[in-house]
Amino acid sequence: MTSPDAISLITVSYNSARALERFWAGHRFVPYQWTVVDNNSSDDSREVARRLGARVVALDSNQGFSAANNVGASVTDADVLIFCNPDVTVTPDGIATLADQVRRTGGIVAPQLVNADGSLQENGRGIPYLHRKVLHLLGWDDPGYVRLAKAAEVIDVAWVMGAALAVTREDFLRVGRWDPGYFLYYEDHDLGLRMRSAGLPVRINGDVRWTHGWRRETRRNLTVAAWRNEFRSAARFYRQHPYCLVPLPGRAADQVRRLGVV
Repeated sequence: MTSPDAISLITVSYNSARALERFWAGHRFVPYQWTVVDNNSSDDSREVARRLGARVVALDSNQGFSAANNVGASVTDADVLIFCNPDVTVTPDGIATLADQVRRTGGIVAPQLVNADGSLQENGRGIPYLHRKVLHLLGWDDPGYVRLAKAAEVIDVAWVMGAALAVTREDFLRVGRWDPGYFLYYEDHDLGLRMRSAGLPVRINGDVRWTHGWRRETRRNLTVAAWRNEFRSAARFYRQHPYCLVPLPGRAADQVRRLGVV
């Protein structure tokens, strides 16, 4: 088993006091390290995180999800990094399982996220072709895009939601960390595809199930800021991964074949 000292939990907070109270208070994650990087919250996220047992890194401005995650990784010397959102409830046995698996296989290993009622949440995906993204936003999924891991099942995916995932420090640095050019959204698509491009697996372990609150502003609140971040990140992603625009033959198809997933 992996030593607890070799594992670090990293959480990015931004006005997340209520989520931290709901999903972390009273739940055991000790003896594992927990670092909360706060993106200049205006609520008491920092105080709540400290009270719950986290080491808090307070940023002077909101640097976005990717940049803050990179800060969290830089302040710990643990060789296994588990990035987990404020609205995720982690479990000690799940932490150990993810860490042991990622040290054996490399790449990314994520839990199967679940809703409060225990139903499976769609945190694993296939190749994010543009038409798949549009259909998913409209509620009409392309078959094979959403991937769910059943109990005792480990499945290969193209990418996993950044809400909860484990990676070794070695592989994290090998692929270039989180891309700070993504302020919010699509950073997890990018990280997953860079892992697979490097020949590393991206998987979901169906035996590790963590509850996730999952509030997507672009679907529910329709805020201008959320949509602005969505479109900016989408534009960056498809510039960097043009083979994901449409499933065309030729070079694009060759790149997808190298990823090893569809």
